[in-house]
Amino acid sequence: MKHFLFLISILSFNFLIFAQNEHIVLPDLTTYIYSSAEQKLVITAQDIEKAHCENLTELVERCGIQMLQYGPYGLDNKASIRGFTDETVRVVIDGICVNNAQYGTFDLSSINLAAVEKIEIVRGGFTEGVEDEGAVGGVIYITMKKLELKKSLKTDLALKTFFNSELPLDSGFGKISFAGPLGEKTFINTSGTFNYAGNEYFYKLAKNYSLCEGPFGGSITTGKDGGFYKGREGTWKSEKNARVIDGHANAYLTHYYGDGNYFCFGDIFYGGYKNTPGATNSKDQGLQQDYNNNLSFTLWNPGLADLFNLKNNIVWLCNNRFYETFSGTEKSRHFINTIKYTGTADFTSLAGGHLQETAGLSADFTKLDSTNDGDHIQFSGVIKETSKIAAGGGWSFSIPLAAKFCVNDNNANFAFVPKAGASWEKDLWRVCADAYRMVQFPNMDDLFWEGGGYHGNPDLKPESGWGADLGFEIKEINAGSGKSQALIKGGLTLFTDYYKDKIKWGSGTTQNLSSAFYCGLDFNFEAELFQGFWTLALNGEYLYNRLLDKSSEYTYGKRIMWTPDLVCNLTTALHFEKADISLTATYTGRRYTDNMNLYYLPPYVLINLSAQGSPIHEKIVPYIKADNLLNWQYQSVEGYAMPGVSLTIGCKYDILYDPVSYMY
Repeated sequence: MKHFLFLISILSFNFLIFAQNEHIVLPDLTTYIYSSAEQKLVITAQDIEKAHCENLTELVERCGIQMLQYGPYGLDNKASIRGFTDETVRVVIDGICVNNAQYGTFDLSSINLAAVEKIEIVRGGFTEGVEDEGAVGGVIYITMKKLELKKSLKTDLALKTFFNSELPLDSGFGKISFAGPLGEKTFINTSGTFNYAGNEYFYKLAKNYSLCEGPFGGSITTGKDGGFYKGREGTWKSEKNARVIDGHANAYLTHYYGDGNYFCFGDIFYGGYKNTPGATNSKDQGLQQDYNNNLSFTLWNPGLADLFNLKNNIVWLCNNRFYETFSGTEKSRHFINTIKYTGTADFTSLAGGHLQETAGLSADFTKLDSTNDGDHIQFSGVIKETSKIAAGGGWSFSIPLAAKFCVNDNNANFAFVPKAGASWEKDLWRVCADAYRMVQFPNMDDLFWEGGGYHGNPDLKPESGWGADLGFEIKEINAGSGKSQALIKGGLTLFTDYYKDKIKWGSGTTQNLSSAFYCGLDFNFEAELFQGFWTLALNGEYLYNRLLDKSSEYTYGKRIMWTPDLVCNLTTALHFEKADISLTATYTGRRYTDNMNLYYLPPYVLINLSAQGSPIHEKIVPYIKADNLLNWQYQSVEGYAMPGVSLTIGCKYDILYDPVSYMY
């Protein structure tokens, strides 16, 4: 509590001082720094609206990133970037890292896409942002909507079917949002959703009770020896225990004062009532209830002393989970409350525009009360600064340096995380390279878990390693003219990582079991053809990795389980006068189900089609979406059946749309 009051006092002090000085003249910015060494994939609000995705999982998958999925909408879905687990992928919302202190993860279904302004994805451990530190696999930056100059009231309703005759109408999704000015300098942005997903989809079991794999009803079955056999024999089943009822509520109140200064109160709430079917061969199904809340206050002061921008964030993160099995053999509840402060100072232009400095401080205090972990308190934080230097001739250098710490009970971890990057830019070309250290502290489950015959290990060491990237980018090539005009851009990044002391569950507890080598290639290309009539986007990653723990002769030199050799997504869209039609194809390669590489899941391809009509009376936009057109029977994680073909029909209604007021 003392930490909390201290942070509140700092924030109040900043606010009182800057509120008195409303008339701040923003400085003229001069910079000779060509570009960032950090490489990002950007998804805009317009991209989100056209994709008609039900949750963040689908959007991340479109970026050529592997998703570990334990079921359909609303159930556990985790992002794995460059072969690293979801715990090493940081999620940052408006400058605050929101990964769960107990599990180390973030629930992707807890974000309302209708409230998102922009998503930026950084692969790997090289990050220039100073909001937090700890990314190994990558970072997903999410910016929420806060400002709308015109009043806007929108709804989005959609219905979905898995063609199950017992439940023809399986799921319904509803969204509503209101945004606009409350006064000359005050703005509000609110939204909410309510979703019901019966999730009674079909899957197929072979004669040996294993899940079938393959297109058009599953043409491949798994044998007891791990081999795969062609054949269409099997029994169709309907999932009976995967129903999810959930909803979101978001609200942001922003007030501007002076020249560009503002403060913002925000709240993000998610509630989910989720039936968890477990693996297909499991009889112990359960019920999980999640209630998450993110209450924030942001203070932004640009152009202070004509030198730097200052941003203060303070957030209360509350994550409550209740779980019980239907058989009553297990009940648990987990309460996580975190108070987090992040302050960043951005020195906009130094040394005549040849130097940029950004510094940040993050500190959080977490109280855990868990059936399996007990009562624990954790205090952690990061001090980070990033220097960017213009060296002339198109060269820029970036040097992020961070010190991070974590203290809980009698355990304390400290790490210095140095990084360095360089970029060279010439006309349409850009080359960048970086090297970085990676550090991942144990989460509270790793340290304290007790239950189900497993227990944590308070003597764990942090995971750590080193990595490097080399990237080539085509900024934008304009080819052809007239109706044959084409715009092409994209890039390739070669990466390599060495990682050690990896924390894994084994022999009933968590242990620092292995080290590994990673090497691969990220790629992304976009093209607009025939003056934008036809667009193409290709994203993905090729991955080679090997375990290097010589103490285990059975796993040494083998591939890391669950990591595919290739993940990629191709999205192609046609933009007609009366409709937009988009087709996506996502490929996930072969994944071993054990580190001895004895058994594996075969590759799968998901084909999704969506079409959006032109606005009716400038207000109503109908759309249709068909997922898994090949009815591919597949497993993202062993033993968990995934949905086959489905059809969604929806309609968006802009209730307050006024074509006159939108003309400038």
